[in-house]
Amino acid sequence: MKFRNWLGLLLGLSILGMSGVVGHADADYDQALKTAPQGISLDNIFTPGTTSNNQASVVTTTNPAASGTQAAKVNNGKKQFGALWSTSDNVFDLTKNQSASMWLYFGNTGKKAADGMAFVLQNDENGLAATPGYGKTVSGETLGVWGVDTDKKQTTPDKLATKAIQNSWALEFDTHLNTSTNYGNTGDADSFDVGISGPHIANNYPAETSTYQMVRTSTLLPIYSVGYYATQTHEGVLKGDYTLLANGAWHHLTLNWDAKGKQMTYTFDDKDPATGKAQTGISESATLDLAKIDPNNTGETRWGFTGATGDSYENNLVVMEEVPGLVDAQATSTLTDTTTGKKINDGDIMKGEDTFELTYQLNYLSGKQSWKDIQAQLQLPAELTYEAAEVTYADGTSTVVDVSDLTDNQLTIKLSEALSEANDEATITLTGTASNPKSPVTVDSAASTFSAVNSVVSAETVAFTLNPTLELYAASLSGSSTQVDAGEDATMKGLVVVPEGVNLTNADMTVHTTLNGKAQTDFKIPDGSDPSSGRFDVTVAAADLQTGKNTLVTTVEDPYGNVSNAVTFTITVSPQLVFNTVAEKSSFEDTALTGAQQKVKRTLDWQVEILDTREAGAKWSLQVTSTDFTRADGQKLAGTLSYYDGDDRTPISDTPIAVGQGESTGNDDLTNVIDDWDEDNGLLLEVNSAAVQGKYSSTVTWSLNNVPE
Repeated sequence: MKFRNWLGLLLGLSILGMSGVVGHADADYDQALKTAPQGISLDNIFTPGTTSNNQASVVTTTNPAASGTQAAKVNNGKKQFGALWSTSDNVFDLTKNQSASMWLYFGNTGKKAADGMAFVLQNDENGLAATPGYGKTVSGETLGVWGVDTDKKQTTPDKLATKAIQNSWALEFDTHLNTSTNYGNTGDADSFDVGISGPHIANNYPAETSTYQMVRTSTLLPIYSVGYYATQTHEGVLKGDYTLLANGAWHHLTLNWDAKGKQMTYTFDDKDPATGKAQTGISESATLDLAKIDPNNTGETRWGFTGATGDSYENNLVVMEEVPGLVDAQATSTLTDTTTGKKINDGDIMKGEDTFELTYQLNYLSGKQSWKDIQAQLQLPAELTYEAAEVTYADGTSTVVDVSDLTDNQLTIKLSEALSEANDEATITLTGTASNPKSPVTVDSAASTFSAVNSVVSAETVAFTLNPTLELYAASLSGSSTQVDAGEDATMKGLVVVPEGVNLTNADMTVHTTLNGKAQTDFKIPDGSDPSSGRFDVTVAAADLQTGKNTLVTTVEDPYGNVSNAVTFTITVSPQLVFNTVAEKSSFEDTALTGAQQKVKRTLDWQVEILDTREAGAKWSLQVTSTDFTRADGQKLAGTLSYYDGDDRTPISDTPIAVGQGESTGNDDLTNVIDDWDEDNGLLLEVNSAAVQGKYSSTVTWSLNNVPE
């Protein structure tokens, strides 16, 4: 009886131990499934590898917001090998441009994570049974695809390369550094990452000897021995710290295959897992030697994911969005301000209360299957009121969408038609009106997904600023008009009023003016003693005013592009008859006395300009007087200043003499009296025989007179 009880207890313990190993349940694995991003169903996409030790499988995610999503579970326990391969209907066509997008999960254990996984293209003759040549123990260093280094005596990598998956190319996501370099660790499959400083993404050919290098090391005790360990060449490395991969977050990966250039570009972390918005990410490209992947020139290759763990592990999961060649589709969004008719680009400004049209355009580009049962999960931009929606298809059919179910700017629409080459486009159009905030609001971009069982694509709206639409009222505090004399500046005192509750100061407001239809220089309203008063002055310089009526039009603009009503102010300049320009000093030519009577000519510095802005027909007369020409010592010149008009000569004295006349044309006439004089006419100086040399001066006075009719 005692023996039986002991045996029963032992059996119970054994069963308990087996249960603990098989279940591998942990909170991180559950959390990963609960937070899985939207993906597709993997039915008929992946099939598990057929090796007896393969523990990979397809599992259903538990995130209610990611309906229909399945994940490829590559590893989730210690000492596992995992491989999931594309089905025969979903091979990778090397002759055509291909793209793939997916979400990857590497657990949450950071530096303790191990070992990672790999995306693999392969034409191994073992097909679904392709696997590294393990012995009794799975080596996590291989990530389920690289060669196995278990022989410390091998001096070349030839044998090691034969243990890798053959005819393959791998893109590894390595969370654990294998960097052993001493003799005691030779041949223990723990040296591939010598020279690498942290978790990394890299690529190479697992079955090529050039991928590996054998490094010699030795020990003296207990006896001198020599051994070799293998290192791996990492191409196209993307590296980071221990938050790069195993940080408890889903990471997005995009693969783009350029068939002509034979180039694979991989971009990591190019989407935000929380919002689905595009990010720059990190990227590298690899030019592939297809002879190493497809030696029989079939033009195609199997593809999939592999992974392996040792004494440590992580949860490795893959959610697919786009499967190469299955459905190639894209989605774009466009926001148009229908009030202005302008497309809103990223960073643009839209006005409150403007109407808009937001479209999401889905395009089927190519594929083995039609894109059907598409569900649009729209995350719509904030600050917009959506009033109507419609889906239209390339074949001309359309469906009205009820937007009354819209909650928190989220709207789900199930498309009624499949997209294919025959009906390759669907457009979701939403219309409505923007809100009108009291101050500018930044509206962030919003990412929406369009998912079906065979493809998931996304589209983002632009980020823009929504400015308030305000009714500004401007007025003149100087009445509607003013009258000024010629040569006098004119000022209009103005006021602008903003709606109550709007926080704007004088310095925020810009004054625009036109004078007689010509734009003047804009200016900001000075803050003054009261920065919220809205008071300002518009001063027009006399030089900018024309005689008679001048029209000043003023508007005020706030920083949001709102413009006030136009204020019209009339400035009337009184008519005038004035000297526009008179030379302060004029001179006669220097002359050598001959002892005989001489006539001295003017120099070029004489100037007398008359401005007449009176009505047409008004007349004027110009008169001149002069004092005697004298030297500084009081000596008078023996001579006379005279006005010559042809043969007529009139001496100039202190009695006014008429030397010019004119009549207004009504067009602001400017008359230069000197222009009508030549070297023998006008004011000339006569010197008689008794003149004594010296420098003489006189005061000449001009008089401008209005001539009555």
